[in-house]
Amino acid sequence: QDLIDNLYAAMADGTVKQKLRALGKLDLIVVDELGYLPMDDTAGNHLFQLVSNAYERQSLIVTSNRPFEEWGALFPNPSLVSATLDRLLHHVSVFTFSGDSYRMKGVNASL
Repeated sequence: QDLIDNLYAAMADGTVKQKLRALGKLDLIVVDELGYLPMDDTAGNHLFQLVSNAYERQSLIVTSNRPFEEWGALFPNPSLVSATLDRLLHHVSVFTFSGDSYRMKGVNASL
């Protein structure tokens, strides 16, 4: 969410292109917990621009608690989901984990 918030702030001062260009100079971009909060059209567009700019140029790590099949619920625009996933999943290794939350480990025993 910090990345999206920074891009919204950049919209306010007219520096979105500069922010995306600066992100484009990084070797690795990590987008953590995608799907934790829903995105509006603007946030979805920003994410697409980030993924599109990084496509075949940068390393990108995305973590999400949602399977790809549920990403349509995250973005208001279905074609944006398709285009984002198309670029994100090409030349990729997907790791899927399941199980109880690590953060909650031991909490149930104390309740």
